Amino acid sequence: MSTRTEAQPPHGPARTGVVLRTAAATWYQDGPDAPLLRIPTGSTLTAAAPAEAAATLAADAPSEADALVHGAPGAVLFDRDGTLIEDVPHNTDPARVRARPHAAEAMRLLEAAGTRAAVVTNQPDVGRGLLTLAQLEALHARMAQLLGPIEVTAVCPHVPGAGCGCRKPAPGLVHAVCRVLGLPPARTVVVGDVGTDLLAAHNAGAPSLLVPNEATRPEETDAAPRAAGHLASAVRTLLGPAPGRPYGPAADAPGRRPEGRPERGVGAGPGGARAHARSRPGGRG
Repeated sequence: MSTRTEAQPPHGPARTGVVLRTAAATWYQDGPDAPLLRIPTGSTLTAAAPAEAAATLAADAPSEADALVHGAPGAVLFDRDGTLIEDVPHNTDPARVRARPHAAEAMRLLEAAGTRAAVVTNQPDVGRGLLTLAQLEALHARMAQLLGPIEVTAVCPHVPGAGCGCRKPAPGLVHAVCRVLGLPPARTVVVGDVGTDLLAAHNAGAPSLLVPNEATRPEETDAAPRAAGHLASAVRTLLGPAPGRPYGPAADAPGRRPEGRPERGVGAGPGGARAHARSRPGGRG
């Protein structure tokens, strides 16, 4: 992989536009408090949506409670560590990137259905200076080799407590992907392995689906609106309903919403709802 432009660290001077360009992808950031956006080389997408288009998407998006979306979603937004790839704390080596079981199959199912795939992930080691943008790109390039193309990746590079609006469970990563794809959040589904992923979806007004793993707490599974045993099963669930059958939050079982039951250390969500919000070791979440 040839790196043509090296980026400044996220805690450096404010900047906009391209922060890293390689043969495989271009990374964008609108300033030090914004998420990083990865768009593969050759894509027709742009990270800079016109302000009026973004405002229209926000105005037209139904609330989570009203999001009764029919047919398959327009895009599936996956968490990264523990969902698409194995969670390897503080990894900087592409050789250690390993796909989660059924992840490649899930991506093939989405591609065959014409449904877009995206990634939303917290990576605070960037903000800590432990992971450079070139190393981050190498990890994502390797993931794309293993799993297939991902249309857009949104990364929160900030450390916990930095006050950004993109660190899950905040909705910024979901909103950033939706802006690039031109979709309201209710036309997407967030798939992850911990409560933080589901709460980010809830806060953005998007449906969600949990794929538990060995790190998922039982109470997180209990609180999930929907769950699947593995990623391919999750994607089949999302693609499977016949036209006219809802897949959104209104289709979930009564009383099983992303906010779930109270858990210690969890803040109030919209409308006073409370949600399971847990980050992984190292704050990746």
